[in-house]
Amino acid sequence: MSVLVVVAHPDDEVLGAGGTIAATTAAGKNVTVLIMAEGVSLRHQGISLERARETCREAARRLGVSDVRFGGFAVDGTLMGDGPQGAVVSLVADVLADVRPDTVLTHHPGDIHVDHRLLARSVVYATRVMAAGTVRRVLHFEVLSSTEQQTDTASAFLPTVYHDITGYLDVKCRALEEYHYEVFDAPHPRSTQGARALAAYRGTQVGTAAAEAFVLGREFVDASAWAGDIT
Repeated sequence: MSVLVVVAHPDDEVLGAGGTIAATTAAGKNVTVLIMAEGVSLRHQGISLERARETCREAARRLGVSDVRFGGFAVDGTLMGDGPQGAVVSLVADVLADVRPDTVLTHHPGDIHVDHRLLARSVVYATRVMAAGTVRRVLHFEVLSSTEQQTDTASAFLPTVYHDITGYLDVKCRALEEYHYEVFDAPHPRSTQGARALAAYRGTQVGTAAAEAFVLGREFVDASAWAGDIT
């Protein structure tokens, strides 16, 4: 099993799927993290591009990930969503072809942030013919301070898949703390307390101490596997 996590900005990967990433690497499976735009980090005075990228790598190491890639978008602080979608789709497609994952984790298309929405749509487009590639499942995660802030009820985050992260919540929070210039004190949602509260809430929905929730975007099951499941 190989997993590709595609996110817009540094720390989105931890907030959205940090516990799932840690559990996946602990099981000996490969995880690649692709961070498309680092410009959001550069709004902090004294944080260089290389410093921001090294922080991403350190957070990834906390989660057991060694393969961290950068899209290079929005390094000047502009929004990735200001540019053409084709360039984003092309880069995602290139990384898919190189990594050849069977599972992709990315943003929810209903997020309030334009970069999150653009990337979610781009991943859906790049994985649109699933039988032609290696991807078998696309999952959309939630990012505190973005997903839950959407007021459009037609784009609400309604999870259908839950991953138990009971043993990995502390690891997730330690990885989040690496982004000290991106997180805030409680009660701000972008905090370790916020991450713990959300994990506890999602856990109560499925009867476990802590969970991360996802919306199933698309799943492909080949004929032989399907036959085995129903016989």
